[in-house]
Amino acid sequence: MTRRAPSHAGGITIGRPAGARDTPGRRGGFAERLARRLLYADGAVGTMLVDKGLGPDEPPELWNLTRPRVIQGIHRAYLAIGCDLVTTNTFGANRLRLKERRLHAEVATINRTAVHLARRACSPRHFVAGGVGPTGRFDRGRHSGSPAEIRSAFQEQIAHLSEAGIDLILVETMTHLAEARIALEAAQACPPVPAAVSLVFFAQRGDFRTLDGASPAEAVRELSTAQVVGCNCVDVEVAVEVLRQMREATRLPLIAQPNAGLPERRGKRWVYPFGPEALARYMPSMLASRPAILGGCCGTTPAHLQAFMQAARTR
Repeated sequence: MTRRAPSHAGGITIGRPAGARDTPGRRGGFAERLARRLLYADGAVGTMLVDKGLGPDEPPELWNLTRPRVIQGIHRAYLAIGCDLVTTNTFGANRLRLKERRLHAEVATINRTAVHLARRACSPRHFVAGGVGPTGRFDRGRHSGSPAEIRSAFQEQIAHLSEAGIDLILVETMTHLAEARIALEAAQACPPVPAAVSLVFFAQRGDFRTLDGASPAEAVRELSTAQVVGCNCVDVEVAVEVLRQMREATRLPLIAQPNAGLPERRGKRWVYPFGPEALARYMPSMLASRPAILGGCCGTTPAHLQAFMQAARTR
């Protein structure tokens, strides 16, 4: 692939790092490993970037281009303690989200560079998931923009991630089942990369539901063509219950990536209260639902994932 010349966005000169090139993923190997044993995904990237100086109005995805060593360092920190899977720093790297930051001309560069950074951090036995977050066009059951526009934004991002060499498309932090379905359709237009879809559930009417009203059981039925389904960015107690309800409704592989508790405001910072040992106490309850992939979300660190692994070994 011809390397793109540097371009200008938001007043910053950006371009693909020297030596960056697309790298084929190991897609067959991922499916085999998934069927064989529990895989550990990484934990938070965004909250770790905040700890490293990411500003409140700064898009995390831009650090793929401006501070690539920091991104690689986070990937390597998770891999060093035994994680099998790292996720690209591309949560908001779809055209609709990047347009809000005047970075929409850099969709290809940001996504492909993110895969390059993650792949370079990995050994041959590790896997790379292409992180795909919401477009920001859904709000409590309603959406702005047409479904076709939203689908196109997902398809564009996923195509760049897939062509750059990921092993899994990870559609994550979906608060609306309707948007998750659109993202899954876009992912399945990019074979042969398998797709995982992970949703956020909220306490509603004595149960846990997405913002457009779907229960865990309803969600897995609607997403039955995905290779993996689950939840992320939820309190760990919510994750335990969502996994239980999903396991009752499906035999699909499940994924869970809970937060390190509910964030608390302390001064000018948000702090997640659960340390590694506190979060790991829930490991037996999560394992009871036989998940295929476990990791962490907001507030989790390599130490949290290491505690997960230790708790699984001593169970």
